[in-house]
Amino acid sequence: MKIRTQADIAELERVPAGERIRHTNVADLLRDATAQHAGRVAIRFLTGTGAADPVRDVGYGELMRRVVQTANLLHAEGIGPHDTVTLLMPSVPETFFALWGAEVAAIANPVNYFLEAGQIAGIMKEAGAKALIAADASIFPDIWPKVEAIRAAMPELKVFRVGGGNTRMPGAIEYERACAAQPDDRLVAPRTLQRDTVAALFHTGGTTGLPKLAKHTHGALTLMAWTNTLMFDLGPGTVLLNPLPQFHVGGSLFGALAPIANGWTIVIPTPLGARNPNVVRDYWGIVERHKVTIGGAVPTSLAAIMNVPREGHDISSLKAFVTGGSTVPVELIRRIEREIGAPVIEGYGMTEVHCYSTMNPLHGERRPGSVGLRVPYTEVRIADVAPDGTIRRDCATGEIGHVLMRGPQVTPGYLDPRHDRGAMLADGWLDSGDLGRLDADGYVWLTGRSKDLIIRGGHNIDPVVIEEALNRHPAVETAAAVGLPDTYAGELPMVFVQLRPGATATAEDLREFCRKEIPERAAVPVQVVPIAVMPLTGVGKIFKPALRLEAAQRAFDAALAPLRAEGVTARVTVGNDATYGTLATVQVASGGGVARDAVVRRCGELLGGFQIRHTVAFEG
Repeated sequence: MKIRTQADIAELERVPAGERIRHTNVADLLRDATAQHAGRVAIRFLTGTGAADPVRDVGYGELMRRVVQTANLLHAEGIGPHDTVTLLMPSVPETFFALWGAEVAAIANPVNYFLEAGQIAGIMKEAGAKALIAADASIFPDIWPKVEAIRAAMPELKVFRVGGGNTRMPGAIEYERACAAQPDDRLVAPRTLQRDTVAALFHTGGTTGLPKLAKHTHGALTLMAWTNTLMFDLGPGTVLLNPLPQFHVGGSLFGALAPIANGWTIVIPTPLGARNPNVVRDYWGIVERHKVTIGGAVPTSLAAIMNVPREGHDISSLKAFVTGGSTVPVELIRRIEREIGAPVIEGYGMTEVHCYSTMNPLHGERRPGSVGLRVPYTEVRIADVAPDGTIRRDCATGEIGHVLMRGPQVTPGYLDPRHDRGAMLADGWLDSGDLGRLDADGYVWLTGRSKDLIIRGGHNIDPVVIEEALNRHPAVETAAAVGLPDTYAGELPMVFVQLRPGATATAEDLREFCRKEIPERAAVPVQVVPIAVMPLTGVGKIFKPALRLEAAQRAFDAALAPLRAEGVTARVTVGNDATYGTLATVQVASGGGVARDAVVRRCGELLGGFQIRHTVAFEG
């Protein structure tokens, strides 16, 4: 069924979700997909990005056999159905075998392998991990040194090494060799998997501070596999280019489990995906060679990809781009659709909702700037929420409030119930932490975040970690960290500081202090800005909205420097907006002989990567 409007979704929901989705667990979902699509390629792994680089195809039959062998191996090594298996794996076929095998036999826990070893160990201890599946240095060199540090902190851990070849590692089980000794046609000890059985623990927040582990259930995963592809209504044989990491729900759920369930082929461009600069450089060649139907990337990667020349490449196979993770600049959407002719499907998702909860319909009206309609069986509500989590009232159409979600695709909660406070509200509603509005046709528009988290490249940074570090500096009176808009990472951490009376310290002195005091490199602020007086609320709290506007002002001013160098007189003002939450207005006083259309286009090129909306106005 082609979804075009909210009415189509309501029509689908006349059949209860439990009746519509026949699979109750991931094992049955994969088994059924294998039976239906046995002759198709499930995973196409690119060892490199060039035309001559080897390609490894994994068919549906092989995929299922490897998943079964992984599950059997975990059972043989004493991993029980309630035990947790952590994965430190870049994007290679074995990552999917291990992820789904762990979900079938136990509980999977994919973790961001770019974190420091101490942070990874903290997440694993929170998850109660009994086993670790990790990539050898031959696949990605940075992981195994962290494994050694983790083993020292968790000596009882059972460790499986992927990609070791013929070499042996003391104390580690060689994954491929051990799997090959297991039956591949049946589960030796089938686990009873119900819809509410926990399949995985995905960490959210997560690059700094205490981990928050969201429970993923088998039933919600099988529902997601249907709802997250429904807006496309594309059949078996569809080819999805997935450059996202598998510790992220976009990479492992929408980018893998959902397409596999529907007979698609997923193309994995090298172990690092979009983090590999060659993938961006050769993106259009990859699309051409592998007849990609849907191109996927986060907004910052899409902006970079659009700056790569397309001449000489046949990309006629492209039917759409899919994106999310942060707000997509409207100008970027318009540019892609204008220059390539493929629609951009923007959606909105969370770890806590098993990936996408809203999406623009491919076959209906796509509203640039909106994250689309809610997916079936997931309710979306915009509400006025009190600081204690009480839902006071529903917001009127077009009024900004908290984005709440409820339904069988929403997590039942966090592993640590203390994290449910403020997020899991009354009557099953999840507070996303985002602010937004609903229009009269059911489209969701995001306008900001109620949380203060800084999102760098899709990963969350707790500003408290930065602030606490600087507050230990003898010259600092107080510090407030916010996100600096960035065209590549979405946001970068920056911090405003108020010095103690009579104290002196340079910005570079304070940055060097941060480098020593903050263990997570991604959280070290790219800018430290001393200010005379910290803006405060009426009750004496730091007023971060004012600092966020100042950060955005600085980012936009810096981005416009090339335009000014071309002779264009332009100034930008960033402020609050009733519709978009935050809006940057570029005022152009003179074009320096450059036509207006060229100025608008140049502004789009310079500012299109920012997540904040912008408009261009001409004076006179």
